[in-house]
Amino acid sequence: MVWNNKWLWALSLFVLFSGVFYLMKKNDPQESDTTTEVPAYETEEFTSFYTRFGEDRVFQLEHIPFPLEGMPAAKDSMPPAPESFRWGREEWVVHKPYNDMDGTFTRQFMSVGDIVTEIIADKSNRFSMERRFAKIGGEWHLIYYREMGIY
Repeated sequence: MVWNNKWLWALSLFVLFSGVFYLMKKNDPQESDTTTEVPAYETEEFTSFYTRFGEDRVFQLEHIPFPLEGMPAAKDSMPPAPESFRWGREEWVVHKPYNDMDGTFTRQFMSVGDIVTEIIADKSNRFSMERRFAKIGGEWHLIYYREMGIY
């Protein structure tokens, strides 16, 4: 009976220390998964959408929830647009694929979750435009557009 208690005691300690060792190793930052989340704008799904958005007029119009929130560029003789400005389908000018105009413009993408913000600006950063894209119903859509201008 004493021998059985010693073995039971030893087995209990082994199981306890094995569990503690497992938990320590599991919570060790060096041992954890080092997979990093790919920004939404770098996914195949978004890049395919973005390319088609710039090349296919019908596809573009189907992926804009009009009236679209945004801001037109300020004009010299016009007062600034109200904050509640919306682009309508009737006045929409179809967007073409990005062109840096031989280095005159730069493009930057940022992601926060499933919202992708694109900013295109001239080298001086005096003129810029902004577009925001998000998933609606499982598909990417343009959800905001600030026209190229001085801001």
